[in-house]
Amino acid sequence: MKAFFRPVQRFLADLRIKYKLLLSFGLLIAATVGLISYISYQKTAGLIEEQVVESTGKSFEQASQFISYKLDNVKDVSSMLFMDKTLNEILIRGEQSYPLGEQIDDYWKLQDIIRSVSNSREIYSTRLFVRTPAIYSREDSTFLDMKPVVEERWYKDMLTNTDGIYCQGTYEYDYKDSRGKQSILSCLRPLLDNGYTGSPIGVVAIDVLESSISDIIRQTNITRNGQVYLIDREGTIISGLDSSRIGTKLDALPGQSGLFKTDKGTETVKWENHASKLIYRQIQGTNWKLVALIPEKELTEPSSMLASYQIAVLAIVLLLAAVIAVWLAENLTRRIRLLVYQFGKIEVEKWDVRQPVDSSDELGVLQSSFYRMSDTMQRLIKEKYQEEVLKKSAELKALQAQINPHFLYNTLDMIHWLAMKHRAPEISSVVGSLAKFFRLSLSKGRDIITIGEEIEHVRTYLEIQNKRFGGRIRHEVDLDPGLEQYATVKIVLQPIVENSVLHGIQEREDKTGTIRITGRLENGRIVLVVEDDGVGMTQQQLERLAGKDPDGGYGIQNVMEKIKLYYGEEYGLSFASEPGRGTRVTVVFPALPPGEAPASGDEDGHGEAGGRREVT
Repeated sequence: MKAFFRPVQRFLADLRIKYKLLLSFGLLIAATVGLISYISYQKTAGLIEEQVVESTGKSFEQASQFISYKLDNVKDVSSMLFMDKTLNEILIRGEQSYPLGEQIDDYWKLQDIIRSVSNSREIYSTRLFVRTPAIYSREDSTFLDMKPVVEERWYKDMLTNTDGIYCQGTYEYDYKDSRGKQSILSCLRPLLDNGYTGSPIGVVAIDVLESSISDIIRQTNITRNGQVYLIDREGTIISGLDSSRIGTKLDALPGQSGLFKTDKGTETVKWENHASKLIYRQIQGTNWKLVALIPEKELTEPSSMLASYQIAVLAIVLLLAAVIAVWLAENLTRRIRLLVYQFGKIEVEKWDVRQPVDSSDELGVLQSSFYRMSDTMQRLIKEKYQEEVLKKSAELKALQAQINPHFLYNTLDMIHWLAMKHRAPEISSVVGSLAKFFRLSLSKGRDIITIGEEIEHVRTYLEIQNKRFGGRIRHEVDLDPGLEQYATVKIVLQPIVENSVLHGIQEREDKTGTIRITGRLENGRIVLVVEDDGVGMTQQQLERLAGKDPDGGYGIQNVMEKIKLYYGEEYGLSFASEPGRGTRVTVVFPALPPGEAPASGDEDGHGEAGGRREVT
């Protein structure tokens, strides 16, 4: 079998797309013609069935709305009684014994309240179950004692109902007056002691005649043997075209998957040993559903009359489809061949491939995307070339920039040794410190150094400044153990210390002060603090220092930009100052584990792992 299909697969794989399309369309047309009779019948039957179902669905929606409207009126009445303060006060007062005359007055007040809300034609009767022992609780027509009903199932269902109002299905009720026994539906709502315990002090029952519901159901557009029922959530029939079935369970319907699970739907089920269409709609605000059962044979009777007409129409359509298939195959493959040709030109970097796009279908979109892609590729190639040129230029400039600092460092080192040779120790010391300062600044070309190296850089800077200012600047360093081995961007502390010296301590009258540097490891972050006891700064000076003023110092601003560039916008510097008392600058950046910090390279042995505390 495989030996037979392998040549066929190879033939189809090598066949041009145009002929593949024509072959596919031809087979499809042939198969369609062979099945046309069956398809025509099925389509016609389905169309008629859909029309009947749609028509029934529309009448269902209307009937559902009518029933919902009727029940909404009932709910509005129950809400009026629920919110009636006079009714609430009378029922609460009735909990206690009080004079008979007042009880009679309350009775007439209650009658007026009930009459005022019962004038709607939707309502047949309004009854009030009361917990009070007052005399009107034994009236047994409009007012009834609540105690006998607290064990009834409907009472318990009402209390557990979360919709505020509970609708009870059809049942026979004797009004014990001229109305006698009636088949009714009741909407029940507990009246609560809102002012105190919130417990039921009564129940209002608003009755609707079942016949008023069945009248609405009879208006639905249904087939001659179909049935319409109003059922509750347990499948009990509340009302319907066949009144003899009220109160019974709807027959088992094999295949009904969603009747009690979804608000509305249409399904095929088996009913009374016949395939039938089940249509159902939820009645808003209740757990009731309106259900229609229509035998499918009544839905498909007219379909055979239209079958012959559909066959003729389908034959014409198939002929037109064959002509269109040929035209489509040629049109599609022509544009595909054009794209293949243009791809080949791109491969050899010939970019003149753009042609007018005369359609907006998938191939037109593909063609437009291809042209944009080719433009982007051409632009990226040019940008890449320019980037390489700029990169080489930047590398050359960086190499040139390193020559002068190294030359200066070597010159200072030579002056240091000449001073030593000529016995000028002060000059030697200053020049040696300056050479060391430049060596630490260069850091062998590294951008990342250890915190220990950064502290040593600051210490060297302060040694030079103390030579200048006669040793009037003291400094203290207090770091957590092991903090010196963590990594930092270089030259973040020296500009801050320089600002403290020149604009803080040197502005004092005695030109004397202390700079304190502390370092802590807090929640995975390094927190370095530089404090001085100089003259402090005003709020305006702080804003200039923080870079909010364009005239602020470049050194501090460069430090802030450097930290944000390396570590992110959430890190950087913060400032606090008080005129006459000094300035505090806090540097925050992420703590890199000690093992990730670059080698110290400190030749003077200041990179030990222990904590560091020094005062000079």
